Amino acid sequence: MTVKTYASPYVASDAGTLAAALVLRPSSAVDQLPPIKGEPSPIADRAAEQHAIFVRTLRDRGVTVHEIRPHTESPTETLVADCAIVLPHGALIARPSQIERRSEVVAVEKHLAELGIPIVGRIEAPGLLDATDVAIAPGRVFVGVPRAGSGLRRRSNELGRRQLEAIVSQQGYSVVELAVANDVVRLRDVFSVVASDTIVAAPDRVDLVAAVDLRIVEVPRGEELAAGVLALGERLVVANLRFRESIAIMRKAKISVEAIDLWEFGKAGFGPFSLALAVKRA
Repeated sequence: MTVKTYASPYVASDAGTLAAALVLRPSSAVDQLPPIKGEPSPIADRAAEQHAIFVRTLRDRGVTVHEIRPHTESPTETLVADCAIVLPHGALIARPSQIERRSEVVAVEKHLAELGIPIVGRIEAPGLLDATDVAIAPGRVFVGVPRAGSGLRRRSNELGRRQLEAIVSQQGYSVVELAVANDVVRLRDVFSVVASDTIVAAPDRVDLVAAVDLRIVEVPRGEELAAGVLALGERLVVANLRFRESIAIMRKAKISVEAIDLWEFGKAGFGPFSLALAVKRA
């Protein structure tokens, strides 16, 4: 079978029209994802059903979806967005702090190569960077950092962030650091770029002073993870159906929302953004 390949520019902003994405079907090991506080463990069969609906939703919106088969039986391997960041001229390969995830990165890099997407950089040891600690807006890249004095050891470290800055600056981006609360594992949990001038964010969990020139759509307390949407295009997102109050707020702010049930992933704190790696946006 011939695999479709893509030409640059690939992804200039998280809010560009999503034309193609990589996804990885969850294996039965997905039920081993540690649940967040107050939630039961994910159920593998339901996660597989919800992932299939997620993929169908993307395809119904005109997205070309490239599906990768499970290969490691790791509970995290379906979370492909942690492995790489696709920029206008190619992909930046992340280096997760969880050693067991490094083989997942290798698999994703292999599939990016099959799609004709060059590697423009990689995070090298001892740098650490999970790609979902990063959000891309026109002309700038937002990256999550610990709040001052928190003493928190995050999955991404300063050396990883400096390497990120060196790579993205070559493609015309500035880097903007956003301090996040101690209980935030990844920036994209609580912050998403949904239009060239608009973000959805949980203001109690991320300091937004550096983003004041953007329109901020705030999700309420108790639904902070609702901010972890996947943009399909300008002001069009996929969101977890569970966050009904936040969905109503987004729609009132003139953001179109495709609300689907993804709570088996939400039980472990993962939003729609984690399940798809954008490889081409218009």
